[in-house]
Amino acid sequence: GALSTAYGLAIVVVNFALAAALLAYSARISLGLMMFAALFGYLIRLGLIFLAIFLVRDASWVELVPLGVTIVVADLGLRVWEMKYISASLAFPALKPQPVSKEKSSQ
Repeated sequence: GALSTAYGLAIVVVNFALAAALLAYSARISLGLMMFAALFGYLIRLGLIFLAIFLVRDASWVELVPLGVTIVVADLGLRVWEMKYISASLAFPALKPQPVSKEKSSQ
């Protein structure tokens, strides 16, 4: 169970890192490519998750229930964290604290 959980966490982390890399790279090129990367990157990443599970499903160290629960809970947990901390600052950029300039702080 512990190895399955670690494998599930690795799948989730690689999934999020790959999504971030695809969007960051495509955003530098064009908006259309970024939209393409968001949609089809999601489908490709789902296929990679399926493949990662399919390849090890019969291994002796894999327990499918802990693996599945870990993937679902970790993915949803990271998405909730992202909504709370990252998306709020992007939606309301005026609410971010402004950095204090050196001139104002010395007065």
